[in-house]
Amino acid sequence: MIKIKIEIATNGVIKTVTDDNYNGANELSEWKTVYDTDGDSQKGFDNTIQFFSELSDDLGIDLGNKFSSSILSFDTDWGSHYDPTIDELKDRVKNLTAEIKECKKGIDHIKQDNIAKSLISSSIKK
Repeated sequence: MIKIKIEIATNGVIKTVTDDNYNGANELSEWKTVYDTDGDSQKGFDNTIQFFSELSDDLGIDLGNKFSSSILSFDTDWGSHYDPTIDELKDRVKNLTAEIKECKKGIDHIKQDNIAKSLISSSIKK
């Protein structure tokens, strides 16, 4: 049986995974991972995201995959009362513009695919 133990550390979280039947050979194996989540720096957030992602994987919780219409993802964003700098806003606009461009490419691809399917379907009916 696999057991997961989570402990609070002074600078984050310690996750211990114990498997008493490792590789089906009745062997005991234990893995410890320390996640430094101290403070609200990006590194701390990255480690927190890694902790939740790996814990979900250890527990067998399905978060979706790249082919799913919806996925559960762990991400960071600005606080509701945070006042971003001009450079941060420019970076956000740049990222959103790139995302919009990718969405428009997707729309064009679907339209072209639908036209091709329609042409194929009409030529088969003839």
